[in-house]
Amino acid sequence: MSQEITTLFGGTTTGSGQRISNGVARQTKREAESIAARTELAQLTDNARAFLTSSALTNVGTLVSQAEQMLQIAPSGARYYELIINAYGVGAANAIARFS
Repeated sequence: MSQEITTLFGGTTTGSGQRISNGVARQTKREAESIAARTELAQLTDNARAFLTSSALTNVGTLVSQAEQMLQIAPSGARYYELIINAYGVGAANAIARFS
């Protein structure tokens, strides 16, 4: 960020030596703070989406493992196990895609 210096007679001088009014300096500061806030929010959203994705992947793996065990116990339920896992996967993928 450029360094700002307030002069004795009002106004602000930027690090490059350009003189700007206090109003422009305030507006610039507000815009910079807004950009910083949007950046932080975008990062938090991305982190949350990654966490949800990781969790969904773990859940799918767990469900597949359970389905494999169920195939040994009740093989006739195979098509239902697959439908259930697919439904969960599609639902989780849609929820992650909608997350914002």
